[in-house]
Amino acid sequence: MKQPLPKLRFLWKPLQLIGAVYLLYFVYQIAFLLLWQILKELLDLPWVLGKASAGSPLPHLLTYLFLGLFPLILAIFTAERFVFRYQFLPRFFPSHRFVLKDTIFGLLLGLTLFAFLFFIFKGLGWIEVTREAGQPLLGHDFYLLLSTFLTAALFEELLYRGVHLMVFTTYWGLPAGIAFSSFFFSLAHLNNPNLSFLGLFGILNAGVLFATAYLMTGSLHLAVALHFSWNLGETLFGFQVSGLSFASHSFFTLKLTGPELWTGGMFGPEGGLSGIGLMLLGTAAVFLYAKYSRKKRPVPPVKNNLRQE
Repeated sequence: MKQPLPKLRFLWKPLQLIGAVYLLYFVYQIAFLLLWQILKELLDLPWVLGKASAGSPLPHLLTYLFLGLFPLILAIFTAERFVFRYQFLPRFFPSHRFVLKDTIFGLLLGLTLFAFLFFIFKGLGWIEVTREAGQPLLGHDFYLLLSTFLTAALFEELLYRGVHLMVFTTYWGLPAGIAFSSFFFSLAHLNNPNLSFLGLFGILNAGVLFATAYLMTGSLHLAVALHFSWNLGETLFGFQVSGLSFASHSFFTLKLTGPELWTGGMFGPEGGLSGIGLMLLGTAAVFLYAKYSRKKRPVPPVKNNLRQE
């Protein structure tokens, strides 16, 4: 009769930890919303948090900062320092000799994958280039877009790989950790435009790709860099980014003429079989890259003893 208690505790504990982080996250979100309202009144700011603007990426950036990254960092800090009073998460960005290599590899991988996809589609006649952009790297809004993509990558990797993946893996095992963290990552995109079931499945596979990048390297450097360059690569080569369009910052404006099952249609490559294929290629590339240098790396986070209650 004494055996069920530890089992129930192992089922309940990750929900308690993640639930506490979410509760604190929502509290800090409210605080930042109030702060933003005060700043907006004092400085007569025109932007509304959570509302996209067709003209500038700045509202996206401010939303990810004030309603995403800042509240999440404070929630994690408060949960570990004052609520549970022990470290239940690993350090996400440990310093080691592969930091620069991981970052560069992640940046190059995302751009290379979408360059490859662009030329494949072009060769198959599945896209028509209707406009070639002039110099997208020189515009002020483009640098704001880079900041937005970086902030979004940091926020989503901290939440879904840093919190969900690590907590579920610690208590429920690695397969459950990858599955549940990727599932919640896909659910976060339910409000994206033009979402289909295949698009939702594609986002889930993207979660597996980023989880592999984290688990194989022991830090979030590669996962954040790859997440950032994935979105940037889609944008530069004229594809939709999970249903969102940033065509004014693309090298090309594309007209999709190929089968939607493969191209993903208006949702972008994640909504088609081609995008899922890219994720499989990316996962294989990450696995081979990390395996090549595995003996010289820090201990992967799943091997650390995080249950210090």
